[in-house]
Order: sequence, then structure tokens, then C-alpha cells
Amino acid sequence: MMRRALLVVTTVLVLLLGGTRFVQTLQEPQPRAQIALEGTDLQLQLLTLKTDPDWREAMAPLDERQLLSEAVEAYREAKLEAPARPAQLVKLGLLEAARGNTEPARTAWKQVEVRSPLGPTAAVLADLWARPPILPPEAENILESKLAGWYRTAALTRLYQLQQRSDALRTLQADASAKATRTLVRLGVLNLLPLAALVAGLVVLVSWVVWRNRRPDPPGWQVPWNVQTVWEVMVYWFAAFFSAGFLVSALVAGLRPEQADPLFQALFTLLVYGLIAGAGLGLLWSLVWKPHPESRALFSYRLVAGWERWGIGGWLAAVPLVLATSLLAQRLVGEGGGGNSLLTGIGGADAWPVRIVLFLSVAVAAPLFEETLFRGFVFPSLASRLGAPAGVVASAALFGIAHFSALEFFPLFALGVVLATVYHYTRSLAPCILLHSLWNGSTFLFLTVLSG
Repeated sequence: MMRRALLVVTTVLVLLLGGTRFVQTLQEPQPRAQIALEGTDLQLQLLTLKTDPDWREAMAPLDERQLLSEAVEAYREAKLEAPARPAQLVKLGLLEAARGNTEPARTAWKQVEVRSPLGPTAAVLADLWARPPILPPEAENILESKLAGWYRTAALTRLYQLQQRSDALRTLQADASAKATRTLVRLGVLNLLPLAALVAGLVVLVSWVVWRNRRPDPPGWQVPWNVQTVWEVMVYWFAAFFSAGFLVSALVAGLRPEQADPLFQALFTLLVYGLIAGAGLGLLWSLVWKPHPESRALFSYRLVAGWERWGIGGWLAAVPLVLATSLLAQRLVGEGGGGNSLLTGIGGADAWPVRIVLFLSVAVAAPLFEETLFRGFVFPSLASRLGAPAGVVASAALFGIAHFSALEFFPLFALGVVLATVYHYTRSLAPCILLHSLWNGSTFLFLTVLSG
């Protein structure tokens, strides 16, 4: 009786916390807003090639005034998280200055708090565009260390022109042209590879439909645990999900992880996820594997015949489905919706130790645990009672909900459908883990290349 009462109370609390968290994401800025701005920054770098003799003709169609206007509009409308606000204002000011709008530029820079890491940078920029200009002695060092890409070139060009340093200006322009050439290659990769994956994914989907119509259905699912076990594992795991976040936040409250260096933030993210995954595995061991030893056969990681084809093919098949549902989510949710916390910060990860930790989080830890829980446990539990098609849909919906993002629910639902389908036909978690790792890993690679 006490066990059931505890379960009911925990369920109510989880529903309240989960519902509140899900609704809150409707007001949270989307990581894709930052991603879109990084794409804008890459295009701005190409402006340097308009003055390069080797590229002048090819870059002639690139309208500088239009691109600057579009960039200003994008930065004005972008709703970024508070830590990104100073960088947004610094960049917006430089964009306005490049358009000849000095006063709006200085107004943007003056909004950057003095105590912010970019406070000295904003102060130097305001001095350079003052009337008359002021040349702080530390200006060059600050601009070189705190700015990057087109923004660094624009600021240093202003400084060298005021200092009448023609040699430094020529060196800067040569360096900017070389970097812009590499940026052109990156933009080509970022545009062509997703397009190729989309086309290949459509071919895989059509091929799978033809193959499916010629193949008998796999056998149905049977699990040794009851409905209450499913209820307990999921409710207590969601409770652990919230508790881990509260506990770790309380333990490191004085450290202010959002202001810490990127490596600390990456390790902090991995720690939180490790606690959540550990709680989930502990629940599976105590409520499923220990009382039902025969159930371990359902959690198979064997490399079945063609497992790599299922993993790679499933990854490609997920591309058009996730793209379509992402567009749908964008229309339904609008500007809010939040995003995947594990992917947050990848764009700003410049050091290799940070990238390695983040890669381990998104492409190794997350696929291993989430496939064990959602495909190894949740899907068979639902399919054994609802049938495989309904089990696929229901488990995919729970997979999307578990990420607590209104925006990400639909694309994660589509990805969950593909993952559950692969597990249904292969009866192995290995291709699902490969698919999931490829998905998160390719996203990681995309964001890394985008941010340089």
C-alpha cells in the first residue's frame, strides 16, 4: 500500500514539474537562433574577398549593403540567452558602424556592462568611433584577443586606419582573405552535405517501404514485467532527472557554472547527465534485471547481421523526417521552445579538451543510456500491450517528452520512430546506438564546423 501511495505522489509531482518545465520552454530562446547568427557571421567573412583580386569577380554578386542590413536585423531580433547578450551588442555595434551609423553603434556598446568579459572591448570600440576618436594604448591587444572573423577585421581596420599603419593594414587584409577562403570551403560543406544526406535519406525511405511490403512482420513482443514496473521505472527516473538537476545546482551554486570556463561547463554537463543515466540504470537493475533475470535477453547489444547497414540507413532515413517535423515545430512554436541542453555550448567550444568532453556526452553517453532505456525497456513494454505500431509511436512520444523542449519534441519524436522501428526489426540495440551516435555526432560536427 505504501509503495503504491509513494508512486502516486511521485507521479503527481513529476507531472507538475514536467508540465511546468515544458511550458517554460515556450518562452526560452532557441539554440538555433544562435546557430543562424553564426551562419550570418560566416557570410560576413566573405566580404573580405570582394577586395581580393583573385576573388573579386566571383564575389561581385555579393551585395555588401544588403548583407550588412540583414545581419543588423538578425542581431536586433535575435532572442539569445543572457550570457550571449554582451557579444550580441558588441557585434551589433560593429555592424552599425560598418553601415556608417555611428551613434546606434556607440549606443549598443554602452549597453555592455563594464564588469562583463566584453566590457573593455566595448569601451575600446566606443573610443575608436568617438568624435574625435580616442586611441587607447591597449586597443590592439584587446581587439585581437576578444574578437574574431569579420568583426575582428572591421575593428582592427578602423584602428590601423586611425593609427595610419598601412603595413599592419595590408597584413590584416591578407590574413582576412586567407581566412575568408577557408570560410568559403566551410560554407560549401555545411550546405552540400546536409543536402546530400536529405536526398540519400529519401532514397532509403522509399527503399524501406518497398522492402517492408515484401517482408513478413517480425514476431510480437513479450515482457516478463508488469505495468506497475513500467510506471515505477519511468516515474522514478523522471523524478531522478529533476532531482539531479536541483542537487547539482545546489552543490555548485557558489561556483556560478554559467560564468565558468568552457571546460568546467562541459564537465558539469557530463556530471549531471551521468547522475541521470546512473539513476536510470539503477532503476532498471533493481526493478527489472534483478527480479527478472530472463529480461536481459531483451536488452541485447549483439552485432546482428547487417547491424551497421541498419544504423547508417536509419540515420539517413531520419534526415528528411526530422527536417519536415522541425519545420512543423517552427511554425507551431514560433520563436521560443528551448532546445537540447546537451548540445548547448558546442558552438563556443574552441579548445579540444572541451570538444572531447562534449562529444563523449552527446555521441557516446547519451546514445548508450537512452537506447537502453527507451528502446530496450520502454518500447517492448508498450509494444507487448499495444502492438508494435502503437508501441513505436508511444515510445517515440515519450522519448520526445523526456527532452523537455517544446521545439524539439516533434523532431525527436520522428527520430524516436526511426529508432524504435530499427529495434523492432533487428531485436538489437547495437544498430540503434550506432544510429543515435551518428545523429548526435553529425550534429556535433555541424555545429563545430559552423563555429570554426
